[in-house]
Amino acid sequence: MRRRAASISATLSMLVLCSFSARAQEKKKSAFQEVYTGTIVTMNGQMRTTSFNLSIKDFTSDQDTQKYLGILAEGDQDDLLKVIRDLELGWLSTMRTVGRSLIVARKTPLPDGRTGIVAAFEHWQTFTELRSGGRIQDHPFGLMEIILDSGGKKGSGTFIAACKIDLKRDKKTGKYQLELENFGTYPHKVMGVMRRD
Repeated sequence: MRRRAASISATLSMLVLCSFSARAQEKKKSAFQEVYTGTIVTMNGQMRTTSFNLSIKDFTSDQDTQKYLGILAEGDQDDLLKVIRDLELGWLSTMRTVGRSLIVARKTPLPDGRTGIVAAFEHWQTFTELRSGGRIQDHPFGLMEIILDSGGKKGSGTFIAACKIDLKRDKKTGKYQLELENFGTYPHKVMGVMRRD
């Protein structure tokens, strides 16, 4: 079953389209600028949990972000994936899967004083998926969205293991809106996030 992840689409659009803080761009004292750990809670069927490590080396610049959005506007998600799939902006790993390289990473201050982080990677494909093909092949991206508290140390968020992305123009406002389609019933929850300095 597929369900549009409308509950996080607006927030994610803002995190992707808005610029992240200059302080995040300047802080490059180690191999990873920022490292976060936490737990992914699977809400589809029987509840399962797994720990994760999100290690970010660099963030996607505003210039590159606009370039990627232009690719989506003029083409589709496959065109975008061809351009960014070899990028290595960091790493996302869990206890249940082999780690994946980050191909997009955005950090954005929110109006209420909190901070949003969006990290995208190419969807983990299982051996069964590779053999059977099917609709999940149309959902090549994975996304983790984290909202940190005002201190920037703790937070929670959403994890989408496989999704489609598209950029569509709103007929009323004329503005572009980033749309997500989650492969599955619900996105997973991300809980107990901690920044590791």
